[in-house]
Amino acid sequence: MKSWISFVIRFRFVVIALCLLVTVGFASQIPRLQILIDSNNFIPRSNHYAIVGTEVEHIFGNKHTAVIGITANSGTIYQPDILEKVRRITGRLMASPGVIKTSVLSLSARKAKSISGTADGMQVLPLMDPVPRTSAGLAALRQAVAANPAYENILVSHDEKTTLVVAEFRELPRGMSAIAAEVQAAITPERDASVDINVSGEPIFLAWLEKFSGRMGLFLPAALVIIGLVHWEAFRTLQALFLPLVTAILAVTWSVSSLAISGTGMDVFNATTPILIMAIAAGHAVQILKRYYEEFSKLKDGTPGLMPKDLSHQAIVDAVGSVGPIMVAACVVAALGFLSLTVFEIKAIKTFGIFSALGVASALVLELTFIPALRAILPPPGDREYRRERQVSSWDRFVVGLYGLVTQRRAVVFVATAVVISGLALGGSRVTVENSVKSLFRSVPVKFEDDKLNARMAGTTTFYLLVDTGVADGIKNPAVLRAMETIQTHLSADPLVGRTLAITDFIKRMNQAVNGDHPAAYGLPQDQNLVAQYLLLYASSGEPEDFDSYVDSDYRKAVIQVFYKSDNTRDLARTAEDLESLAERTFPAGVSAKVGGGSINTLALTEEMVRTKLLNIGAIMLCVFLVTALIFRSVLSGMLVLVPLVATVLVNFGVMGWLGIPMNIPNALVSAMAIGIGADYAIYLCFRLREELRTGHNEAEAKRIAFLSAGKAALFVSTAVAGGFGVLMLSWDFYLHMWMGLLISLAMLVSSLSTLTLFAALLFALRPAFIFGKAQPSSTGVLENAVS
Repeated sequence: MKSWISFVIRFRFVVIALCLLVTVGFASQIPRLQILIDSNNFIPRSNHYAIVGTEVEHIFGNKHTAVIGITANSGTIYQPDILEKVRRITGRLMASPGVIKTSVLSLSARKAKSISGTADGMQVLPLMDPVPRTSAGLAALRQAVAANPAYENILVSHDEKTTLVVAEFRELPRGMSAIAAEVQAAITPERDASVDINVSGEPIFLAWLEKFSGRMGLFLPAALVIIGLVHWEAFRTLQALFLPLVTAILAVTWSVSSLAISGTGMDVFNATTPILIMAIAAGHAVQILKRYYEEFSKLKDGTPGLMPKDLSHQAIVDAVGSVGPIMVAACVVAALGFLSLTVFEIKAIKTFGIFSALGVASALVLELTFIPALRAILPPPGDREYRRERQVSSWDRFVVGLYGLVTQRRAVVFVATAVVISGLALGGSRVTVENSVKSLFRSVPVKFEDDKLNARMAGTTTFYLLVDTGVADGIKNPAVLRAMETIQTHLSADPLVGRTLAITDFIKRMNQAVNGDHPAAYGLPQDQNLVAQYLLLYASSGEPEDFDSYVDSDYRKAVIQVFYKSDNTRDLARTAEDLESLAERTFPAGVSAKVGGGSINTLALTEEMVRTKLLNIGAIMLCVFLVTALIFRSVLSGMLVLVPLVATVLVNFGVMGWLGIPMNIPNALVSAMAIGIGADYAIYLCFRLREELRTGHNEAEAKRIAFLSAGKAALFVSTAVAGGFGVLMLSWDFYLHMWMGLLISLAMLVSSLSTLTLFAALLFALRPAFIFGKAQPSSTGVLENAVS
């Protein structure tokens, strides 16, 4: 390692030029980067719910449902001016490139039909074409809507004050914000004092997710400033402030550019990657910087005749030569920890893990090339910096206190940490799983609008029951239709189900229409041939695509669309399990009925998280264990290094439980981040302690040096990382950022403090051979006197 650093210093200008050239090349790609929420990246494709959802999307085009509610501020919606607004909004949506045109449902949509009986059989006409302007015309429209119960609370509310426009959107290249923009373009010209227009639906909430993820452009500089201020407080030198931030900025540039080069957009997961990489890069830079100042001070005391520049170059070689192997090991642990996220099937999480690992690798490369070269060019530390390194600071006094605890009151450390960790960890039993998108927001406008629409109409959350008969015209079988009707009747008793919609609703209306509109005739025919005749009669005056959203072209498969008033994970899981259980008992043999699509993807996410979360934590800890055991050649070393990490995970889960923070996919990633970064502290402390013992220091002196160097640096790093991530708690109204900011900051502080207390106490009590060899214990002395 020292030979390599000497080479870097010798050719420092070339090294700097090459690194800057690479950085400029990478940076040129950043303008291509976009913040996009691609729902396909958040779905575990092999999950049974996701498989059904993909099939529903492929056959029926149902994926991203946007819901627009128009409420009359006075009277009912049956007013010409309000109905004209409905017509114009529908027309604009039909002209939007992202809309699946056959999916649009409103009073003026082509698929919304009035079905009536005639002497010849059946007449099918558009519900509203043109907009009625007379009392008789408005009354006829009201009667046509009322005649078909399928439209109640879907097209028109029970009190007739609200009407909906529902549209399905396909994926757009510019993400969910593009869908939200198309919706806003359709409704904005119609807003006035006569109506209250509200918008909701999955793509609208995901567009807000994109918007809040874009806040990283503000939080990244803020995190940079906070990390810099912590470094300034720790070292009080401009170079100590500047160098770690240079490492951080370049590492972030390299890793973020790799996202752009790969064509991967930033999303809610990898939007936090820049702060993460910045924190890791700055952390390793601090470890080397702290060691550099120590080596420079030692060389200045021992070889006063050398020129300051030569002292600086030698200090760089000695510092990086000593810390470099540790840094490589720590970076390998962190990178493997992030790569372990590939156990998740969710593409967005895999991407986060891969690019975080690339960021760690970027930081390592820069610390072994660009930073030593730059350090060699900069002026060596002056007398002020030399004196500063030898002064006792508040950081030193805090470390002295911790050292006194672990050497002189070890039993207190064990009991206190056991009590604190156990008490907090008990909260882990209170943690609930919740992947609701709506729960990520505190008080954004769309949440209030969603509440209004759920109160007034059938519900803004949708999902589907896919019925597959396996044979052409199988859906026309009366037994299948009756089973579908049974499912719909059962769902109507669920207070969270506002309405269901299926081909059965239209067949029942056809049966009633040809039987003189008698109320008793609103039911399903008992003869398959009669069902076929009704559909043929409908097709003669209706349009072929009217039922495309409910049944496939050969009537082999159909869906029951469920309008739901919640996207709560537990509510959806309860309804989905109940629905599939009932379907299994209700449908004829050979007919399958499975839930999927829409908001049920939340359950797919949840099942994937439950399946892989413990596996992920186990995989990360296994990586830490194996790498640590390998580099120290001791199984015990791997086990000991895991102690502060286990403590951190337990505390984090406990705090989540006590504070009511739910377990969701983003919060689940905190464990990977915490373990990936937190393992560094214990590894650095072990290396430094072993190094000092091997250089001939007595045990007391070795412990003193290790604590005041690697231990103090761990506090610098964890405080800086906590401060950097802490800025996310300023992301008001967006719980996801607030939770991540709190949990990661907490994890960093707990990890470093448990390393300097519980881990150190175990280390000194067990005296493992991989550090202490077979030496006999010696007096620890009093650290305070040694420091003074």
